[in-house]
Amino acid sequence: MCYTRAMSAGTLPLLGLLLSPAAHAAGGVVDPFEEPDESALFRAEERVVTVASRYAQAVEQAPSIVTVVTDREIRSRGHRTLSDLLRSLPGVFITVSQEGRNLAWFRGVISPDNNKFLLLVDGVPWYDGIYTHAWIDEYIPLADVKQVEIIKGPGSAVHGTNAFAGVVNVVTYRAEDLQGGFARVEVGDDGRWGATAVLADELTMGTTAVELRATARVLDIDGDGMDTTPRGRRDVTGLNPRRSILGRFGIAVGGLDLEVAAVDYRHTYFVNEQDDPVSVLMEQDEAFWLRYRDRFARARYEHSFGERASLSALAWWQHHDDPGQYGFLDAPETTVDPTTLEASTALRGRLVETEKRSSRMGGTVESQLRMGPFHTTVLGAGVEATRVHALIDNEFVDFAEDPLRPSAFRIDEPDATIVDTFGFVQHTWTASWWAELTAGARLDNHSYFGTFVSPRAGLLLLPTDGSVIKVLYGRAFRAPNPRELLVVVRQDDEGQNLFTAGNAALAPEVIDTVETELTWSPLPPWTLRGAAFGSRVGQQINTFQGNSPRLGTDYYENRGESTVLGGELQSTVEAGIVELDLAYSLTQAVDGATGRAQYGVPMHMVNGRFGVEVLTGLRLTALVDHVGVRARSAWTPNSGRPDGDPYTLVHLAAASDALGDKKRVRADLSLRNVLDTRYENLVYLDDADRTTESASGQTVARFPRDIAAAGRSVVVGVEFLY
Repeated sequence: MCYTRAMSAGTLPLLGLLLSPAAHAAGGVVDPFEEPDESALFRAEERVVTVASRYAQAVEQAPSIVTVVTDREIRSRGHRTLSDLLRSLPGVFITVSQEGRNLAWFRGVISPDNNKFLLLVDGVPWYDGIYTHAWIDEYIPLADVKQVEIIKGPGSAVHGTNAFAGVVNVVTYRAEDLQGGFARVEVGDDGRWGATAVLADELTMGTTAVELRATARVLDIDGDGMDTTPRGRRDVTGLNPRRSILGRFGIAVGGLDLEVAAVDYRHTYFVNEQDDPVSVLMEQDEAFWLRYRDRFARARYEHSFGERASLSALAWWQHHDDPGQYGFLDAPETTVDPTTLEASTALRGRLVETEKRSSRMGGTVESQLRMGPFHTTVLGAGVEATRVHALIDNEFVDFAEDPLRPSAFRIDEPDATIVDTFGFVQHTWTASWWAELTAGARLDNHSYFGTFVSPRAGLLLLPTDGSVIKVLYGRAFRAPNPRELLVVVRQDDEGQNLFTAGNAALAPEVIDTVETELTWSPLPPWTLRGAAFGSRVGQQINTFQGNSPRLGTDYYENRGESTVLGGELQSTVEAGIVELDLAYSLTQAVDGATGRAQYGVPMHMVNGRFGVEVLTGLRLTALVDHVGVRARSAWTPNSGRPDGDPYTLVHLAAASDALGDKKRVRADLSLRNVLDTRYENLVYLDDADRTTESASGQTVARFPRDIAAAGRSVVVGVEFLY
């Protein structure tokens, strides 16, 4: 894992100084927490994070269990997406939804959408306004990323909703990082090609320094992806086309920083069965897709009052236009005119066009106070609001000109708005040179469920030269999203809901977590890390089948709870040109109502990495990700679906530093799933036990097959620096 390198190279010399007799002589004690500019101290190792406390601090000092992956490590390990990066971390399991979106489950906490961890880009939340889903696939490029900061554990005390089981902060390049820019071209398997241009530089206009940042990126992939067959019938195999265009522009003058971004991302919806060539044509990517045409803007102002205090203000706005289109064919219907005895055949089926438009906006004012060398306080207040402009499925039955009304899936309230106001405070006290305590809380007032308090507490100990101990507690929440709160559904002729109805009376999901981490370097190149955690998840929002006069037969309800216990063991060696990392994670997630192992969660995972610099500036890396058995059979008494098989993935990568006399070109190679391992992602819990009737009248699994994962693929990238 990355951050242990910073400990051996940055923290150990400092701790050695602290623990030496000379350092403890009268008047000679050096306090590691008094360093006024932590970011400058650790900048050489690039292990400074803002995700844990909203201000810059060393990874070792952060009151969370934090991992940092830098741009150099992203390239040398062949990571193409956030999914690749997260898959390599102990305790994080990557799967996929039937809609073709990658999912990250942190520490056994599952979800059909990525809304139980929080995705930030430069500290600003990036997720859609309907499902609060965070993108970890090709939606967000890694080319202009300086580092990715990952918290495993709760983060609501400083970040609010969705910072439930983890937080991912994507930090993009600033002028001080690049002092120029580069252009990147990449090509690979599955018709993949892409081009990216990145600029981050500083100009001087008179006596004023102006920072300019810009990113432009286009990506096109035919894709080796989704393959799921309800009822086991034929489908269009092997393709999951993805198209992405992203543009980002930023300017900073003095303490004011402005940025705008636009993303146009598209992928296919899940694949359905066909029985004839016409239905195959209907499911081509031009007619069967989900699209995200999203816009982002933010403004940040920071002002320093010397070393004692600083004040910052942030305002952000996001507009999400996420339409979709898909269709289904039923058996053609043949009728005979009784007068002429002429037969005619009518095409039966339906076309569905979805409208999902929403906007999110928010603002925060916060201050950092350093009340002497031993006390740091962060406090602030803000507001976030989500407005749903349209959420409806327009269903054209038998391909009629006008959609069916009322829609079977809709929000009736025009411009429905959800508002959350909040305030937070965190205080850090350096009790001595070997102990630091952190405590804080955030109070949210939500327009639907009322108030919620997210406390946190942490103890940091430096007991010996080369060791750091963290003991942490935190509570986090996930607010019900607009889909879960507001959707109205239609019923069929038998009075059954066609979809799951929203429930405006939902309470937030809650998680309480106690965790500890010990990092120890017995020798300078060797670092050992152990972590353990226990989480109690309550008020889980799950689909429920009942008979509510108001909501119908199927609706969302706070009826779930679970307990998760686990731990991680990791050993890292970085000796000269060689690095070796081996990690094992144990996750025991148990459903509270049934006592069953949590659906789809592997108890055992192993992550390994071996890297070597074979020539000056040329690094080769091999990665191994092993996933154990994924629990399912206990959840599927009707469909009879078995547990998910274990699998092992092997990846290879090569990356060079700048080459040539002028050091202007660098190249990289990424080979994912080198052994072409065939494995499947399980269909989600809601569909796992669904059944249907076969042609012979037998009850069979509606989804007898799972979702086939991607096979071997190769990508070559070349970057030109300027």
